[in-house]
Amino acid sequence: MKKNRKMIALVLSLLMVMSVVSGCGRGSLSSSAQTNGDSGAEGAAEDSIVIKIAHTDSDSRSTNVAAEEFKAFMEEQTDGRVTVEVYPNSQLGDDDDLLKAVQLGTIQIYIGGETTVSSLVGDQVSFPDLPYLYDSYDHWCEVNFERGGLELYNKLLEGTGFVCLDFQYDGFRNVITTDDPIRSLADFAGKKIRTANTELYLALYDALGGSPTPMAFGEVYTGLTQGTIDGVDHCLGIMLDQKYYEPCNYLALTNHMCVPLVVVSSTSFVDSLPEDIRAIFDEGIAQMGATQRELEYAKEQECIQLMTEDGIEVIELSGEELQEFKDVTAPIYDQWREVLGSDVMDQVLEMADKQ
Repeated sequence: MKKNRKMIALVLSLLMVMSVVSGCGRGSLSSSAQTNGDSGAEGAAEDSIVIKIAHTDSDSRSTNVAAEEFKAFMEEQTDGRVTVEVYPNSQLGDDDDLLKAVQLGTIQIYIGGETTVSSLVGDQVSFPDLPYLYDSYDHWCEVNFERGGLELYNKLLEGTGFVCLDFQYDGFRNVITTDDPIRSLADFAGKKIRTANTELYLALYDALGGSPTPMAFGEVYTGLTQGTIDGVDHCLGIMLDQKYYEPCNYLALTNHMCVPLVVVSSTSFVDSLPEDIRAIFDEGIAQMGATQRELEYAKEQECIQLMTEDGIEVIELSGEELQEFKDVTAPIYDQWREVLGSDVMDQVLEMADKQ
């Protein structure tokens, strides 16, 4: 009996030693994997990069479709080292909130109207918003991608902590109204038109004789239905996407601005990307922009037909009527020469063939 007891004790002791040795072996392997970062789940997790993209457009608009394409591209090309999360529909806040989140580093990319950027960093970057700067979609592309518009924009952003990765297409801005049509300059008198809350937009509607009414993006539809505003200044894609046409009856094709959607990140985030990831990132951004611009331009052509079918009267202004709008807004260029500086304004006018 005593021998049996001694045998059992010996076996138990051996098992305990084996367990300790085995445990130490597992601990060393985990520590090695974490340190080297080349094996094990913990090492993979440490090496991962999360890119959060946020915007206020719907999940069906070109902005989001292209962002989802970027997500698929990045995750496939980096073998999962990069994870992209896309947040449409103002899920993470309004435009101002999202741009500030980029600044704080809680999201990595914001896509939205240029006016959000100029509202935060200053009007010196607002040159793409100048009225009647662009003659057509092709002209817009040429000015910004072939003649240096995007490069100039980033030069003016230096020192702000932001970098504009690309310009996407938001379409030409027009005016949709509830009860009274805009057929001439005189029709703007007293009209409460929702517009962005920037000095340039306020100057535009002062020149047109309207009553510019800044309003949060999410309040516009209610403002139209309740009569708080008489109309909305925006691009056709947004009018359709946000259903602004439902409480309205008239669409005036003023084509007075073509403000880009800016793809904005922080310089600190972009600079932190490993060299191999940065090359894939740049390619993905370029593809996302090309997809978005193609989709949105095609959609812009469909919007007029869709609104017409819904009962909206589409008002095509004559060349003479449009010239009247151009003439009364021309002094804005003189005002903005002081804001931008003569060197910048001259460069903008040269790029757009508006000297």
